[in-house]
Amino acid sequence: MRLCSPYNSKPVCYKPFNDNSTIETKRHIEINEGYQGFNLTEFAIEVEELSSNDQIVDIFIRSKQFSFDCLRDCVKAEPEKGYLRQAFAIDKIKINDFEKTDKQGVLKFLCDFINEPDWGDDRNAFAKLLDRYFEIQNDFGDNYFYILSKDWFDKNDERVLEPESWVYIYYFLIISIDRKANSLTLIEWTYD
Repeated sequence: MRLCSPYNSKPVCYKPFNDNSTIETKRHIEINEGYQGFNLTEFAIEVEELSSNDQIVDIFIRSKQFSFDCLRDCVKAEPEKGYLRQAFAIDKIKINDFEKTDKQGVLKFLCDFINEPDWGDDRNAFAKLLDRYFEIQNDFGDNYFYILSKDWFDKNDERVLEPESWVYIYYFLIISIDRKANSLTLIEWTYD
């Protein structure tokens, strides 16, 4: 996919990343507490300076790196097995479905989430995950963040997939872009 800059009288086209030579997996980790967990996949990216963060995220979520490389290791190892996968119908997701925020906005989202009243004993496991995430988030600096939660959609919305949307108690994505370090990090949070 090529993106064109509207800022010049003659369009300047560039490819933010559309092949494996411009996006490379740097690390993939999975952290679990019982049936809850998150997997973090960090990528080195090369993008043109004129690419907006919205363009970067939109192209990324439609890429092989998102649809396969970000999956949990067990799903990648045995794709035919009945493991739950990503809960969003990405072809129907628009960039405006995401909440765009900063590091403080992510902190508020996660703190509001843990303070919801209907947790029961599962709150302690989420708190442990949150502690691990905050250790990692310290490295994020002044990144740009995008959040997408299945809870923001009605259960019959075409943007969430079945059976994943029914089975996951929570499912959300946090995407972080660091323009200075040319990196993009996806954190997929799940509880099934």
